[in-house]
Amino acid sequence: MYSKKKIVKSLILVLAILLVLIILLVSIGDIRSIMDVVLHHTNYAFIAVCIGMVLLYCLFIQLSLTVLVRKKCKEISFKDAIFIGGSEFFFNGITPFSSGGQPFQVYALKSKNMKLSDSTSTLLLNFLAYQIVMNVISVVCLIVYYTRLKQQVDNLMWLLILGFSINLFMMLFIIAIGTTKIAGKIILKLIRFIAKIKFLKRFLADKDEAFQIYVDEMQRAFKNVINEKGTMALALLFKLIALLIYYAIPFFIFFAIGVKLSFKDLFYVTAMTSFALTISVWVPTPGASGGAELAFTTLFSGLLLNYSDANNLAVSGMLLWRLLTYYFLIVYGFIMYMLFERGNKNEDRTIY
Repeated sequence: MYSKKKIVKSLILVLAILLVLIILLVSIGDIRSIMDVVLHHTNYAFIAVCIGMVLLYCLFIQLSLTVLVRKKCKEISFKDAIFIGGSEFFFNGITPFSSGGQPFQVYALKSKNMKLSDSTSTLLLNFLAYQIVMNVISVVCLIVYYTRLKQQVDNLMWLLILGFSINLFMMLFIIAIGTTKIAGKIILKLIRFIAKIKFLKRFLADKDEAFQIYVDEMQRAFKNVINEKGTMALALLFKLIALLIYYAIPFFIFFAIGVKLSFKDLFYVTAMTSFALTISVWVPTPGASGGAELAFTTLFSGLLLNYSDANNLAVSGMLLWRLLTYYFLIVYGFIMYMLFERGNKNEDRTIY
């Protein structure tokens, strides 16, 4: 599915982006002050709490896919489903738009004798569950904190609204295709019309059949939701727990670097993390690199206005946040991927 060469190239790209970001850090903040905070003024007990939260986030994300997979195909063991669910952190982390996880998972589920149609529809439901929970959290946070956010980072409001609109459109797009045949037909006609444009023809000319298969799989997935409401509800619950844990991680990171926050700030920090990811989710780099760091630093600088070195603290918090929630997740996902592949090789030896 993914050759070693392709994986290495992707990792080199991730490291190159990291190098560029480090160079940018030097230009936007006092690098000595930032490193002093990170290396010498960080309470590592709180960092340990953050690592525990990241692992809990991983567990609940993996469980949400596992319940969907096991409902559809009992032949796949709980362990294999967990490994397959965890591999997305690696493949999403090294590909633009987090696009690498699902193709690998389709391949992995098929290797465990799950029908291609079942694996595709299951992964679509898993993605839909994520979109629903993410959008619900974003809507609630935007309603509750709109006024405060506008006061602190008015210049970013248009990006926030744009990111939120794209996420909402994506969710409604999936629901429309899955629930009505008319929506699929309209979009298919639109693709055919756009394909007539000369410079787009070579990209879209042969996509009719692929899109029709996608529509069929999506509609099959929605029929499964009707028949398996309890399983989908459980997947949504696991996604909700996972994202609330994930969004709360910066609260404890700022505690670790000496920022005094009250408990009521926990909810605002959760909202701000949600907004940072909403703004950057469509940045076309692995892990939304560049966009995520900039959005986080800008948003949280507004929260730290009472500190004379607010910008340096925000950048320090961002560095720890990205190390824990992006680079650590890539390593974790790679471990899950290797455990899955090792299990496959052991099974092959048993068979032959």
